Amino acid sequence: MSKIKVTGTTTQSIRLYTNKIRNIFAISSKCYVNTPKLFDKLTIYFNDLNLNFEYIILPDNDKSFEINEEAYTDMSTGIIYIKQSVMDDACRHKYGRGTFTLMHELGHFLLHYLQDDVRLTRVSDDVEIPAYCDPEWQANTFASEFLMPFDECVNMDVETIRKVYHVSRKAAEVRYKKIQDELNK
Repeated sequence: MSKIKVTGTTTQSIRLYTNKIRNIFAISSKCYVNTPKLFDKLTIYFNDLNLNFEYIILPDNDKSFEINEEAYTDMSTGIIYIKQSVMDDACRHKYGRGTFTLMHELGHFLLHYLQDDVRLTRVSDDVEIPAYCDPEWQANTFASEFLMPFDECVNMDVETIRKVYHVSRKAAEVRYKKIQDELNK
């Protein structure tokens, strides 16, 4: 077995990047992100730039998904594959995992597939990868920063983050803790 290591980045760099994207698409940092609508906008935006942004919704029982996998980004094509139930969850704007999952995969697309200067390297399972070089940490940080902007959340409690940004309780709890940790450094 092996795992993937990517070129390192910081929370601050990802934060700046997500703020730029929010500005490009005029998404207020004071409200939730309609991720399915954003995915549709990105399809048009990237096609206008002669770049391909594609996502495909598949039945939950599709054999291409690993056990407990909700979505994945094919790093050879950039195509994002999403389970139907995950897209349904994101479309309902409830407080489920769907929105975070979509943004996590968008993070993989933007941070790992689209960037020319990012190197993906296979390393053996026994090699310790620092968080800032872990593609999953980077994609989770991207999703958190995009969905729950730091500057807005800094004075919010968990429940307010959850309600304002339409994220799951778990996502709001993790975001709140990371913000508190960053403020107390």
